[in-house]
Amino acid sequence: MLDLNLPSEKMLPFSYFFEISKIPHGSGNCGKIADYLVSFAKKHGLNYERDEHNNVLIRKPATAGYENRPTVILQGHTDMVAEKAPSSDIDMSCEGLRLFADGDLIGAVDTTLGGDDGIAVAYMLAILSSSDIPHPALEALFTSDEEIGLIGASLVDGSWFSGKTLINIDSEEEGVFTVGCAGGVRVDMSLGKKACERLSEGVYSVKVDGLIGGHSGVEIDKGRANAARIIAEILSSLDNVRISSIKGGNMDNAIMRECEAVFTTSLDDGAISKKILSLVSKISDEHPDDGPIRVRLNELSESVFFTYDDSRSIVSCLNSLPFGVLKMSEDIAGLPESSANIGVVRISAEADSSYLTSSLRSSSKSELARMKGDCMKIAEGHGFTIDFRGEYPAWEYRKDSRLRDCAVALYRKMYGKEPVVMTIHAGLECGALSQKIDGLDCISIGPDMTGIHTTEERLSVSSSVRVYEFILALIKAL
Repeated sequence: MLDLNLPSEKMLPFSYFFEISKIPHGSGNCGKIADYLVSFAKKHGLNYERDEHNNVLIRKPATAGYENRPTVILQGHTDMVAEKAPSSDIDMSCEGLRLFADGDLIGAVDTTLGGDDGIAVAYMLAILSSSDIPHPALEALFTSDEEIGLIGASLVDGSWFSGKTLINIDSEEEGVFTVGCAGGVRVDMSLGKKACERLSEGVYSVKVDGLIGGHSGVEIDKGRANAARIIAEILSSLDNVRISSIKGGNMDNAIMRECEAVFTTSLDDGAISKKILSLVSKISDEHPDDGPIRVRLNELSESVFFTYDDSRSIVSCLNSLPFGVLKMSEDIAGLPESSANIGVVRISAEADSSYLTSSLRSSSKSELARMKGDCMKIAEGHGFTIDFRGEYPAWEYRKDSRLRDCAVALYRKMYGKEPVVMTIHAGLECGALSQKIDGLDCISIGPDMTGIHTTEERLSVSSSVRVYEFILALIKAL
């Protein structure tokens, strides 16, 4: 266990965070952490529910004097974005994380940390295991597969709950209370087996990396470049291109940081390099925060290629798909209303099928429908089939909220300043859960985290302590 130089009463959430970091829990791999949560409930004599989707609910009765207060739901998700550096030898499907502490920050060696949303799980376990925290009846909801479409929250049984007040712990900035979010949907585009040909002359690979990346909801308005779009622009700038493969990204909700293509062209080495350098220089100027963008060109011996026509269609499709902020909110200054992100590309002439995945977000139901229609036209116009999955509703701002008012007043009292109350463009499970529980009053909070969904993810220890203390005070005050 890492030594964070904290008193024992403040270490409890971190003790659980370190424990769950030993359990593989990437999206789509939540069975083992659900097993752990059930074992925890049994060990502490707490009533629990578990469904076939690996959602777990643990109930804890009110402490003495709080029996007549309304039940409070605490909620966070058990999955993490399992990204790792290319050089990492960790198998995140079956191995735990290698954590380290650097001053006030906790990180993981060459992988994402899973502070999003492991700190919520740790907070809830600390509260559920404690005997000296005053609180009303609690329902601690641990949802699965949030990162790939709010799947667990969308499928949880609404009859599990008696509470109608929910504290979601899935925000990444202390002192910011989120009270609304965009809806969204995942887009899967597939390309069947195509005619191909093996070639052994003029074969090259080009790899783009060094980009910042980030969360496709939180950072989409930061103007960060997408590696798939850069690759597509490079390929479309060359003459007589044929594609063998394009591969990049692992998660549709992460802005793609690196992408690699194998291609052939009628241009020679010098002309290819010149065009690429010119194009990347222009892109770097357009995205100054993404520097330095690295591009590596290598000559290969041979590969299998799509036809010219299919290659042009694939590149055109990547260039045509929407990316970035598409529309800003007319009601809230500085807030994106609609956006799109190309997150995963797996194109190969040798494969039986190829695919790419995109993420669409909007706080407007009609705008989201229009975006889906645009993607369908682009997909079908370029020979792809398209499917939509994991659609989730927007979480609409609630004008009258006892929970929000109580949280704001308490924050003001504890810290002598006003919290920021805002709606966000990223998706949160509060929208899906509001569809399950009539009259649900929600707020989302969390400690300071940076670099989520990337290998540079860091969690602030001091902020985590303060937010834990605030949650304890909030459930006591409600």
